[in-house]
Amino acid sequence: MRYEMDQTTVEPDYSWAQYLDYMEGVPVVEQSVASTPQCQKNSAMWGLLVVSVLAALAIGLNELPVWPFTLGGGKHPIEPVMLAIILGMLVSNLWPIPRACLPGIKFAIKKLLPLGIILLGARLNFYDIVRVGMTGVVLSVVEIASALGILLYLTKRLRLPRKLGTLLGVGTAICGGTAIMAAAPVIEAEEKDVVFSVATVTLMGLVTMLTLPVVGGVLHLSSKAFGVWAGLAIHQTPQVVAAGFAYSAEAGETATIVKLARVCLLAPVVFLLGVWNLRRCGTQSAAGRVKYLSMFPQFVLGFLGMALLRTLGVIPDLTIHLPKEALIGSSDFSFSLAHLAQDVSKISIVLSMAGVGLETRFSSMRQTGFRPFVAGLLGGLVVGLLMLGAVMGLKL
Repeated sequence: MRYEMDQTTVEPDYSWAQYLDYMEGVPVVEQSVASTPQCQKNSAMWGLLVVSVLAALAIGLNELPVWPFTLGGGKHPIEPVMLAIILGMLVSNLWPIPRACLPGIKFAIKKLLPLGIILLGARLNFYDIVRVGMTGVVLSVVEIASALGILLYLTKRLRLPRKLGTLLGVGTAICGGTAIMAAAPVIEAEEKDVVFSVATVTLMGLVTMLTLPVVGGVLHLSSKAFGVWAGLAIHQTPQVVAAGFAYSAEAGETATIVKLARVCLLAPVVFLLGVWNLRRCGTQSAAGRVKYLSMFPQFVLGFLGMALLRTLGVIPDLTIHLPKEALIGSSDFSFSLAHLAQDVSKISIVLSMAGVGLETRFSSMRQTGFRPFVAGLLGGLVVGLLMLGAVMGLKL
């Protein structure tokens, strides 16, 4: 596809990766796929069943011995979160997903991933989150400035529109398609710029999600170093979570923290872009009509709250005592609510990753034009290398 094609021939298609908008704070207008509440209920059930089967397969495959990785007590080379995405991508690209399954898939992505991240806070120390998060904010500011500068330079050299370069830079720097959708109205971008930038940044995010764990292993990065790098270099939150946990549990936790810190910069960056566009063009920008508070993901507060409760020691360990009259016999059952939250978090994340895979259709990526693709690829590569250098320089 050539970028120079007439605007009227471009059909915007944001539905092929709607999960992008579920994790970053920007509201999504969903289309109903069923006419009655009962149909919607049944549809959600079938979609959740498909997601559950894929998640169970991913967990089961992860338990299988894979030579030579299991020699000497080694573990399976691919974690369940990545296996779930791969299985979902295989299913969605080999067979058409019935419309009846879509509500359940959307539910797994929209509800279970935030739940998994919130409960993830129950196993983390609040002070570590604040420290890692501040590191992420500082590096994110550097990354945003670098990404915008690099993409604007590349789009100029490739003779692409300036606004397209701005959208590619914002999508690369913060949170992919969501940042693009949020920034487009305040810089008064054309629809075709939005279409090309969303498709390009999404494709780049998939590539980095799959390749960064391999590169991190080759470079022998520590879990913390890789987590920071993944949180900065990968575009969408689901992709960051998948790549981080594919490397290790600690890397997944660190990547999630850094990514959440990065996402929180979306609203101020969009505001500054609106001011910049107003001053540069001298026209009435749409920035004044944007609800910036709505861009703050509310589940971040839940994540921080759970970590704070864990740090304060107010998440209890419980003991259930059954009396002698109990039919199953008297006994005491002890369990930790923090450990229970950790287990539910793992399951929720794997389920949501299966949904992300089912939402990823390669046929829709033909929207990516050659020159925008080259700009996005080069820009993402340079930004990723800069962030890798910063992470290694800090010796995390």
